[in-house]
Amino acid sequence: MKALRTKICTYAIALLTSIGFATPASAGSSDFSGVFLGAHAQMNMVAIDGTFTDSDGNASQGVAGGFAPTAGYEFGFNLPLGPTFFVTVGYSDVSGTARIGTANPAEGVNSADVTLHASDPSGYYIAPSISIFDNSAVYFKFGQQSADLKAIGNTVGQPNNIDGDLWAIGTTSIASNGLFFKTEAGAVQWDNFSISDIGGQGSESGTNIVEGDPLVGYGHVSIGYKF
Repeated sequence: MKALRTKICTYAIALLTSIGFATPASAGSSDFSGVFLGAHAQMNMVAIDGTFTDSDGNASQGVAGGFAPTAGYEFGFNLPLGPTFFVTVGYSDVSGTARIGTANPAEGVNSADVTLHASDPSGYYIAPSISIFDNSAVYFKFGQQSADLKAIGNTVGQPNNIDGDLWAIGTTSIASNGLFFKTEAGAVQWDNFSISDIGGQGSESGTNIVEGDPLVGYGHVSIGYKF
């Protein structure tokens, strides 16, 4: 994830710098100034690098993942800091639950299938932006996310809720009536989670533990209104 983060930062800085030198005189940060509210649809690609440790201390590694569509809302404000430069500060929330992985990590442990669900990911972000025309801008976003996790299947233990670092780049266009449209691509590196008591209830197999590091890449579109 460190390499991905470095690439996103490098591309964003290069993009914003080049646009800053080439921005036409008609561009203006004041076009985006104000409070906004929007809704978004998002497709997530999930990869979980996990480790299973059995009751004897033997560890094995594997990768699980899949795709999960989500939808939610965001609100915040755009603050102009120059003729073409502005900063967006916002909050985003996704209502509902997404299945992000299924694992049967324990060979020799009967009925050890466990499905991991993430609910209500949300968090704050900041997005430095440059207006490239009087109605369009590009931005680089970073922020913090949190989510509730639940394991469903033959397990006594439950995972810890997790936090994550968000990095993204995107574009936004705004109409004269205040309607705006955004496209965005990014990633969230979530903290490690742990699930104990896999495949048993009070038995020896109940000491089996699954740990994982979820990484989510996503693309989303949003539409909203700037007041």
